[in-house]
Amino acid sequence: MKTQPHNLNRIILLALIPLLFLFVAAPTLAAPSRVAILPFDMHAEKDLTFLQEGILDMLGSRLAWKDKVEVINENETKAALESIEGFEGESRALLAGGKLKADYVLFGSLTVFGESVSIDAKMVDVSGQQEPLPFFAQTRGMGEVIPKINEFATNINATVFGRQVARRPVAAPAAQAGAVPTQPVQQQPAQQTYDPRMHPEKLLQSGVQSETQVPIAGQPYQAPNPAFVTAPGAANTANQPTFWRSRNVKALITGIDVGDVDNDGLQEIVIAEDKVVTINRIVNGRLLRIGEAGKIRIGTHIGVDVGDVNGNGTPEIYVSSVGGPKSDVIESFVLEYNGKEYATIYGPDNWYYRVARTIDRGTVLLGQRQKTAVDSIFREAIHEMLWEGNRITPGPQLLKGGLANLMGVTYDDITQSGQSQIVAYSDWDRVRIYSGASQMIYEDADRTGGNLLSFNLRQEEPGEQNKQFFPLRIRTPDIDRDGKADVMVASHDELAKNLLKNFRSFKRGKIQLMEWDGMGLVPKWSTQEFAGRVSDFVVADFDNDGQDELVVAIVAKEGSVAFTDSLSKVIAFDLERQ
Repeated sequence: MKTQPHNLNRIILLALIPLLFLFVAAPTLAAPSRVAILPFDMHAEKDLTFLQEGILDMLGSRLAWKDKVEVINENETKAALESIEGFEGESRALLAGGKLKADYVLFGSLTVFGESVSIDAKMVDVSGQQEPLPFFAQTRGMGEVIPKINEFATNINATVFGRQVARRPVAAPAAQAGAVPTQPVQQQPAQQTYDPRMHPEKLLQSGVQSETQVPIAGQPYQAPNPAFVTAPGAANTANQPTFWRSRNVKALITGIDVGDVDNDGLQEIVIAEDKVVTINRIVNGRLLRIGEAGKIRIGTHIGVDVGDVNGNGTPEIYVSSVGGPKSDVIESFVLEYNGKEYATIYGPDNWYYRVARTIDRGTVLLGQRQKTAVDSIFREAIHEMLWEGNRITPGPQLLKGGLANLMGVTYDDITQSGQSQIVAYSDWDRVRIYSGASQMIYEDADRTGGNLLSFNLRQEEPGEQNKQFFPLRIRTPDIDRDGKADVMVASHDELAKNLLKNFRSFKRGKIQLMEWDGMGLVPKWSTQEFAGRVSDFVVADFDNDGQDELVVAIVAKEGSVAFTDSLSKVIAFDLERQ
């Protein structure tokens, strides 16, 4: 029997309907995006586990979207993280995302410093097809934290998932059952007294510092920032502290200085990382990289200094660098902006460089030769260096050989004698002051400084490594503008108490300011302790607000384990009381 045409058409249509349904329904049957939310790193003196859990719960509830976004179970995420060791930051997030078969990973940190809180978070696409979505905020008081996290969740929904969610007020999360009872999270009064036991990024360990040296005679000294600890007898006020913190930098910061290196009337922050020199500026409160130079593959940049020594009106960038396949050759060089780029105008050569900013003579360039055949980084004399045409040549000797290494040396009139002296670390990290005749006139009884950057010199005995650690920076700022140079140093708590020649490990550090009282150096103030290692510091107007700040480079993670990144950051403190 023949099938009629209209019946045939009907049969075909009936057969196509299920297929059409599948095509129409396909978008709704697509698998939802999987999101892993990692517990935020909480950097604070007190236990904020309740807040960490509250942030996880809130982000999970805000991002979950039926049939569109699936938030991976907290226990699955925890198990994945436990299988990842030696990784941090974005590397850790991506590894966790891969293990969880996640499409996106959200991670971040929360830093408490007094009544100020810093939130730094990021949403990353595990496939790498989309740019990471960053979020950074600073708040006054814990009560503003949850609204800021909610703001980030709303931004993620709109930017990543195309979902518009009405903004709504959010209450602070309650502690989960079994958690240690804590005070409820609430907005703090604007003028609440600052608690000096707190500091950023786990940054700061418990307790107020107690100085053992005799305080300066006269009126009690008031530290320029309530976050600092004054010498005995002085009292801080209840003013709110002010500080600034950069995002984490995935590199080992080895040096930092500030100057108008592109001659545009604004200050730049010059940062030496181990393999490159970066030029940065503060824009809208963020550290923005605007240039880079001096990139190397082998070796390590160990320090950077800025100053217009050649007198052409544009400050040079002096980079002290260790090179060679065995890190046994000094290959320092000088950069200068030519209107288009930061070009090398001198070097490489085998001299260390430091720029000293003196009370009596202005900017002075110091230098010290490093020969590969010698057995010590202290061996050679320290000179004032002079530009002659397009070359740098040694001028007058300022300190005879065998007494100091230039990386831990500065030059200024510390004793108010009308003539500058050398201030230097000994080979045991004790601050010394030398007269113009290289006679030691003072040595601190305490050890300060401390560095992990080292130089491999020829062996003193067969089979014994001759690893020598560079001393840390010393600076001589006039913070209170009284015409007198003070001495600023970093101090570290070394794990092995400096008893092992070829091993060092630093867990905590602080910055100290001392002044000359006629007999020796006595403390004025110190910061509280940072978790991590101070790699360099400078006092300068780093953000172009017309006031100087104390700017500190901190290494949070050395990155010595294979396939792990170094992590560093920059923190700045106001030096004018608000």
